[in-house]
Amino acid sequence: MNIFVTEYLCSGACELTEAESGLLTEGTAMLEAIIIDLLALPYIRVMTGLKQTLSLNAPIFKEAIRGERLQIFRVNTPEQESESFKTACQMADCAFIIAPEFEDLLSSRTQLALDSGAVVAGSDLNTIQLTADKWRFYELMQENSIPVIPTQFLSGELPPSAVSFPCLIKHRFGAGGLGLETFDNEVAIQKHWTQLKPPERTFLLQPFLTGKPLSTVALIRAGHREFFPVGEQQISWKQGFQYQGGTIPADVNERVSQSIYDLMNRVCDLLPGLAGYVGFDILLPDDAPNEPVLVEINPRLTTSYTGYRRLTHDNLAARLIDSTTDFPPINWNRGETVRFHTDGSSALLPQS
Repeated sequence: MNIFVTEYLCSGACELTEAESGLLTEGTAMLEAIIIDLLALPYIRVMTGLKQTLSLNAPIFKEAIRGERLQIFRVNTPEQESESFKTACQMADCAFIIAPEFEDLLSSRTQLALDSGAVVAGSDLNTIQLTADKWRFYELMQENSIPVIPTQFLSGELPPSAVSFPCLIKHRFGAGGLGLETFDNEVAIQKHWTQLKPPERTFLLQPFLTGKPLSTVALIRAGHREFFPVGEQQISWKQGFQYQGGTIPADVNERVSQSIYDLMNRVCDLLPGLAGYVGFDILLPDDAPNEPVLVEINPRLTTSYTGYRRLTHDNLAARLIDSTTDFPPINWNRGETVRFHTDGSSALLPQS
């Protein structure tokens, strides 16, 4: 079985800005992890695309290349990447696409794979587009009484009367915290707002809620949903938003975990096009610690995969590319905690 795995930032499809360099680290970690797990399946042959200057470092990759189980399309330009992407999609039995949501990258890459004749593992196009648009997604959740952070749409002048502090501004289409800024007073937010060019003024305004940032995953296959253990995100606000990985499982009680899973079921019911690996970001507000609030969802592989794969002896990748086999429930290692980082490193710790 030929699987084409592509991670946008690693692939050579674009030139990265300095702000996106951190996302490249996360993208490389996810790409290496999923390829390693796929190569552990003896019936799988993997293809991927890499920019010429990027390397995959695990020893298994060299062995897989020699054994013709791993084929890497090396590219120097975005034009070369586009051609190799189409070629790999035509050769593959299944395409597994990893890409951020900004600039419609995840949906456009999925569309290109479908147009090239590939079977794509994951959510359908309409659902990808809806979840990438944080304003449309917020409106849908609010209409259906899903608890979310109050949000205002900003496209023109910043309405001072509508701002309460502290608050944050983030991109309507964003990923990885890019462009997310927090503000404590009106002078700071007005200064930031005037520095943004008019065509870029498509942002969302939210109150900055203190609380415990959590995340988890729904693995959705053939009408079946399996929820992963709830993890806690490690986020620093010292120099703007900095995602630093996470800890799985989080220190939350069973009642809170069940409330989160109930919330996830309600969201999945509203979005029947969700499939495969779907990341959920959740907040437990300090003023209501037993009432989880949905922040956003990501219908793609997330950095948390590098942590979850360390918490089980089961091969998660097998479930991601095969939606028809009746796998048993994932056997999570009890009594262990995983601390994972954005560079793909992780450590197993005794669970208290």
